[in-house]
Amino acid sequence: MLASSVQRWIWKQGWTSLNEIQEKSIPIILKADSDVIISAATAGGKTEAALFPILTSIDNDNSSGCKVLYISPLKALINDQYRRLLDITEGTHIKVTPWHQDVSISLKNRFLKTPSGILIITPESLESFLMNRREIAEYILESLQYIVIDELHAFIGTERGIQLQSLLSRVEIMVNRRIPRIAMSATFSDFDSVKAFLRNKSEFPCSVILQEKSSHEVKILIKEYISSENVNVGDNICNGILNKLRGTNNLVFVNSRFEAEEYTTKLKILCEENNIPNEFRIHHGNLSSEIRGSVERELQEGRYPVTAICTSTLELGVDIGKVKSIAQIGVANSVSGLRQRLGRSGRRNEPSILRILSIDGESGLLDELRKNLFQNIAVVELLKEHKFETLSVGNYHFSTLIQQLLSLIASYGGILAKEAWHYLCINGVFKNITPSVFLKLLHCLGEKKVISQLHTGEIIIGWVGEKIIREVDFYATFMKTDDYTILDINGGRIGIIQGEPRKGDVIKLAAKHWEVEKVSKRNKTAYVYQTDKDGILFFDGVGMDVSSFIVEKMKEVYCSLDEYPYLDLNAKTQLKVGRNFFSQCALNSTSFIEYDKRSTLFTWAGFRINHTIELILMRYLDNIEIEECNEIYIAGVKPSDVVCVLKQEKPKVVDLASLLDFEIKLRHKYDYLLTDELLNMEYAKSCLDVDGAWNILKNILNLN
Repeated sequence: MLASSVQRWIWKQGWTSLNEIQEKSIPIILKADSDVIISAATAGGKTEAALFPILTSIDNDNSSGCKVLYISPLKALINDQYRRLLDITEGTHIKVTPWHQDVSISLKNRFLKTPSGILIITPESLESFLMNRREIAEYILESLQYIVIDELHAFIGTERGIQLQSLLSRVEIMVNRRIPRIAMSATFSDFDSVKAFLRNKSEFPCSVILQEKSSHEVKILIKEYISSENVNVGDNICNGILNKLRGTNNLVFVNSRFEAEEYTTKLKILCEENNIPNEFRIHHGNLSSEIRGSVERELQEGRYPVTAICTSTLELGVDIGKVKSIAQIGVANSVSGLRQRLGRSGRRNEPSILRILSIDGESGLLDELRKNLFQNIAVVELLKEHKFETLSVGNYHFSTLIQQLLSLIASYGGILAKEAWHYLCINGVFKNITPSVFLKLLHCLGEKKVISQLHTGEIIIGWVGEKIIREVDFYATFMKTDDYTILDINGGRIGIIQGEPRKGDVIKLAAKHWEVEKVSKRNKTAYVYQTDKDGILFFDGVGMDVSSFIVEKMKEVYCSLDEYPYLDLNAKTQLKVGRNFFSQCALNSTSFIEYDKRSTLFTWAGFRINHTIELILMRYLDNIEIEECNEIYIAGVKPSDVVCVLKQEKPKVVDLASLLDFEIKLRHKYDYLLTDELLNMEYAKSCLDVDGAWNILKNILNLN
């Protein structure tokens, strides 16, 4: 069923057969009458499963116009897929064009002059294309046959994902027909939600091609470290990494850029002290593309052993060649994220190897519970059960709606309010925005001069809106930060930092120390040179919410007598310590304990519900002082507080949101443009759960 050019490529690879998802995908994608989700682990052959039938379909189509719009979350992935597609399409007439800010103008102009084949692009570049080149876009995309979305899971549950959904809807409105969407994704456990994300109109069918449970061998080890005044856990972990990973290619994931810098620096010093070559590299989003690309090439080429200390930047499918093992330092916060990371190792019929280096302390309630160890066990158990995070749906996404509205107005020069609502809400992705809410948003933006209205009724960009759309980061949904670019005074871009450095400051970046020679406030640039002086890190840190189903699994682990064969000796010992403390506090049968002279309410409900309970208590109780609120418990709450609250009427969720300061609720890029009313609606939808919180409180009262 495949084109001869595709068959020839397969033969050149020496393949004797296709895998299961590749065989299943071919007839379905060739029909082009449904959306398709291809779900498998990293290196499971998803890309070929999508591309083989797509290339077959367009192989003999010599007409002008782009045939395949290939959307990727990262420039590095675009560069990867560009190289792969050039290889597969060699000897055919199919052209492949990458499109992002680093692609040469000449290559882009060639595509614009004679558009054809496959265009690989990020959502941000597609946004710019539709906004600034609408008439050209209509011509280029009128022959579109497929839309491919790489790494779909990277978009789901984010503002960027909502932007992508809106862009796909705008493309289909532009060409006036449905175009099959072929999405490649990591494994999910709730595919109905994934289908709804891919296309939120159920009248177009969607097929899911899922990798069956494989017999691929997976080796997992959890090592537990206890930090104290007398024990430097960082040194112990680095010594272990040096002894176990040296001599092979590996990825070591950490939960922050701060940790990436600290651990890579420690490992570099260890190598120097032991007079051995430094095999350890650093990779995170604040480093320059040149530094990140260099690490990726070293891993891919495999000429010598390299271990990358990285954040989630290497979680996605950038081609890094053969990786022997994965390590996770600290706590695993996501089952799907850990699955994605695990899939980076074990290629070419070798086992996937995962080491989780868990860290707990000696003092404090969470430390006595050995919370991080139990969370790591819970995530591994859920991974074994193939249970993954579910999608967050139903939020308003006002910030992204503002961006899409401004983009739409700029694209057409002006648009009627009713047309914009139909375009973005009725036929677009913001379906829970009613006409009255949309008008409130328009009125709010009009008052702030973001938009304006002509006597004809058309909405145009206002003078404040003109400033917004001219900003270089307008096409991105990410929150703007006060970034400074760091340049080596001897040449070369090192990366970016958060905050303004001063002359003489020493910055830690790329696992090196840099002294600031001069600062340009106008260009937000600092020129530096390497130094041996000790430095500081200029990074903002954002915590990650843990899903409630992980917390529920943690409680199961506490209550269970099960032993886990993947624990090292100390982890097994600390498992008993945590269970003993849990039992001493009778947390299997009570919700309240006294600890450190304060009453603490255990809900095991996740942060969203606990945060809602916190606000309910603040609303109805004048003198309550919440000392701590996390995904497991709320400290500073007494049983009598719950009794008093439940005598009241269940509050409205927007009333709870109004208790918080305006600045606290600014979570997304254009939230600052909203009125109090709209911002409360957004926060209530995305961060609070009154029904869930009220039910938890009632259950607690019944139990205690």
